[in-house]
Amino acid sequence: MFLATATFLISLHSVPAYLEDAKPTVISCSIKSLGEGEEKGKSFVVKDKRGNLKVELVKSSIIEIHTITSVKDLDNGTMLHVLARKQEEQFGSGGARYPPMLIQIQAIVAGSFKPSKIPAKLMAQGFAWVHGPMILVENGRERQVADHRLSTALGTDVLLVEQKKPAALKKRQKLFLSGYLDASDRKNRKLEAAEIIVLQSKWKKYDQTHDLKNRRPPIKKEEDEKPQEEEDLPF
Repeated sequence: MFLATATFLISLHSVPAYLEDAKPTVISCSIKSLGEGEEKGKSFVVKDKRGNLKVELVKSSIIEIHTITSVKDLDNGTMLHVLARKQEEQFGSGGARYPPMLIQIQAIVAGSFKPSKIPAKLMAQGFAWVHGPMILVENGRERQVADHRLSTALGTDVLLVEQKKPAALKKRQKLFLSGYLDASDRKNRKLEAAEIIVLQSKWKKYDQTHDLKNRRPPIKKEEDEKPQEEEDLPF
């Protein structure tokens, strides 16, 4: 029993031999079928412009599910990432005070998110990513992040990013897929997944938030860690 368990753990941890010289690749595709039996949670098949591609999941594979919500539907304390310009405290006539604000908001993302590089045009105009838990202020009428009020309607769209396990993958989902491609056998292409993003078709701001055109998988590192304990397996 112990030997079988150890063999299973090592098989998840190790890199398949056919991927040792695989090429870093990004692909837009859709899920054609999910692994069954022994392959359940370990692999699936996608379809891209070149045909079918078998995707292998490993310990380091990241699966992100994107959905759209709104500012008003977020819980107090939700981690937000806001692409905007900062406007510091302002004073008006008659002693009026206007608190620091995030203005000209380009995009709001909630959840586990690492922003891509800000487009050069926006950076030149003073836009930056501002991060922090969202706080309800003014008796819940307004929202605040990093001590700055959000100058946007409560109905504004927010991209919600959640990391999930393979069970969240479904047939026909549209994906952005990055990983390491072995196309030595053109009829049986295989890819070790680094990042799987289930895209949200209604989100029109991927250029600002994810820069998919320039996104690449990380450089592969030597895997010399000890095998992960069975109860910690992501699958």
